[in-house]
Amino acid sequence: MPDSAPVLLRVEVRNLDSMFDTRAEPAFPHTRRLVDPRLAEFLEKLVREHRRGTALELRIELRDPPQGPSDVDLARRDLQDFFRIEGELTELELRVNQREGWGFFRRSFPLLLVALTLAGVLTVFGPSFPAGPVGELVTALFYLLFITIVWVLLWDPVEKLLFDAYLLRSRIAALEKLGGMPLRFDQRPTR
Repeated sequence: MPDSAPVLLRVEVRNLDSMFDTRAEPAFPHTRRLVDPRLAEFLEKLVREHRRGTALELRIELRDPPQGPSDVDLARRDLQDFFRIEGELTELELRVNQREGWGFFRRSFPLLLVALTLAGVLTVFGPSFPAGPVGELVTALFYLLFITIVWVLLWDPVEKLLFDAYLLRSRIAALEKLGGMPLRFDQRPTR
């Protein structure tokens, strides 16, 4: 099956310097110029809009001409390096989230078992506890308390291991694509 042509993503900027955050100094692990945060977020969302297997090409249209070919090469290197490093940082965040999620789950597991057991006991034997509205109310309140404890103990691991992991993997894929996709700079025709 022949490869289809890549989807062309177009972005228009004033000049090469307008793509970078001139106020911020590169900080570890970044060693080159930092991409303007608004442009970085826009490009990431633009890439995430397309399916993972879709071939993409980024064309940046400049209103002002670049000083020379070396400026274009430097800007290309800075952009790709920025997104590659951001991808590595996001992979690190994913690994930390997984470690924290499993760690919290392991530490809370004994209490989780106790709360689930007590909730199960109240479900099975609750009707045989002291009769009357007060007994039913107390049983219902304890049941609600134990189920809430279970929910609270599971919330952080579930969030980190399932929900955050999905979003971080999606971001990693977009950043890897941005770091390696073909990138072309064109002079925007004057009108």
